[in-house]
Amino acid sequence: MLSAKFFPQIVVVLCIPFIASSQASLRLSQPSRDQNNVSTSKQFIAGRTCIGCTVRINNDTVHVYATGTFAAKYELPTGRSNFVVTSETPNGETYTKNITYYYNQPPAAGATSVFRIDFIEISPSGNLQLSEGDTLRIKMKGYPGEEASWFNNAPLREMPTSQTGGVPGYYSGNYIIQPSDSLLNGKILVRLRKRSGETAILGSPYRYSVMRNEIPLTGRTIDNMTYLTSSPHGDRLGPDKIGYLDKDVLLHIVGKQGDYYKVKLSSKTTAFIPEPLVDTEIPQEQLPISIADDAKIWGDDRYDYVSVALSDKLPYTSTQLVSSKKIILDIHGAYAEKGLNTLLQNTREITSIAWGQPSPDVCRLVISLQHAPWGYQVYYDNNRITVKVKRVPEKLSLKNIVIGIDPGHGGSNPGATGLTGAVEKNLTLALSLQLKAMLEREGGTVIMSRYTEKFVANEDRLSFFRSANPDLLLSIHLNSSVNPVDVNGTATYYKQPFCEPLNAAIHERLLQTGLRDFGNNPDFNFILNNPTEFPDALIETLFLSNPGDEEKVLQPAFQQQMAEKIMEGVKDYLKQAAVGR
Repeated sequence: MLSAKFFPQIVVVLCIPFIASSQASLRLSQPSRDQNNVSTSKQFIAGRTCIGCTVRINNDTVHVYATGTFAAKYELPTGRSNFVVTSETPNGETYTKNITYYYNQPPAAGATSVFRIDFIEISPSGNLQLSEGDTLRIKMKGYPGEEASWFNNAPLREMPTSQTGGVPGYYSGNYIIQPSDSLLNGKILVRLRKRSGETAILGSPYRYSVMRNEIPLTGRTIDNMTYLTSSPHGDRLGPDKIGYLDKDVLLHIVGKQGDYYKVKLSSKTTAFIPEPLVDTEIPQEQLPISIADDAKIWGDDRYDYVSVALSDKLPYTSTQLVSSKKIILDIHGAYAEKGLNTLLQNTREITSIAWGQPSPDVCRLVISLQHAPWGYQVYYDNNRITVKVKRVPEKLSLKNIVIGIDPGHGGSNPGATGLTGAVEKNLTLALSLQLKAMLEREGGTVIMSRYTEKFVANEDRLSFFRSANPDLLLSIHLNSSVNPVDVNGTATYYKQPFCEPLNAAIHERLLQTGLRDFGNNPDFNFILNNPTEFPDALIETLFLSNPGDEEKVLQPAFQQQMAEKIMEGVKDYLKQAAVGR
């Protein structure tokens, strides 16, 4: 049962979409305009009508859900397509909207017919600061059969038509930055030259410079929310995160792409970091040579620990091997001293330690555990890098653990909106409060990132849960797609390998609601999937954009069923962990 404090808000959320009307009406979400120029043939007409009304599109009856919503898919022919959408009440009153699509297929690529350069693409893209040894790659389209060149007059090769879809005139090449190169924040010019001497020139859209530092440029991370990424580019969730670093970690900066520094972790490994997360106003000096020594392995009344001394706070990356019950930490720029200590003192979860050197300047720590990993934190104590290993709870039942719940979105971040007008931020809060009440009735302790309808930044949610360090974290969301007809179902998402069993258990239970299987999905870059401190699950309960799924989630009984299934999934996970003890 939800407390009376929250009941009025939830009633509004659930009941507003079901208000019936005696007048015929139409409110279209797709398309948003009457006249539409589109470049793809697949289009949707979706929206809401009055409760109890029927909808016809070009005289074909369309299914209307109990919420008054409908969605239809169409494959457009080339040219103009007209659609007449009609809503009709039970007493015969009608309301009509006329929709027009203009669909023209993009012209097929063809050879450039006049002497010119159509475009150039240089990768990596963006304004760049480069270092000796970096590689630039180019693809250019222009008049076929001529001589092309670019940086330092390096020639470009015209690609065979077997690699270009049968279209001539594509040129490509690459260039490795040399010590003598002098890029001064300028554009790279590409030239296409006829045999007669006529030349076409096009400049790059971005600017380039070469870093020249007698002493390596270094910086330090500003806090323990600093993260590394595999690229400066990404999707709507940003670049793929490699992991978080502690405060004051020393980084060797070897370039810049847009707003991201390129950093050299070790001789064979580079990464990227947002410029604001690095303090470069530090004394610049030669990079230290760090030999890992004085290793210690011990346990206290709550955690097991491994620590090793370094000459400075060096960057690190980590992962887990779930089936073999291992945590792997790579310390970049460090050398393992022979005979490093492996003696265990009062550890309960750690069963053994192994030190290795997978490459000349990477020290590897392999921590073998009694059970599959339950979470760990990597941090520095002065210049000692430390791994704090979380033990599996002694009593694996709800009444003995702390569960974090994150109701997605909130305040000025509404999330997805359904065809009824239902908003994700309200539904995630309603579901989370029901789940909280159920878990507490079972004796569980619950903490939440928000208890009311308010905005909480994702970075603040992450900081809160990393500080509170619950035994499990559940982030509750509703999914969305531009396709309201074909895309529906329930899904879970995770990033850290040791989180897969929790997500799988919850996902299996949610499928018992009858929702379509949208998968238990790995390698997801959501901010609350990135921590290693605890098992976490991103639960995209269903697709609010799909009228069938939306109809379900607006029913109080179905909301309760979903909350129950999530709780049962958590119980299943705890039982599985107990079997492995």
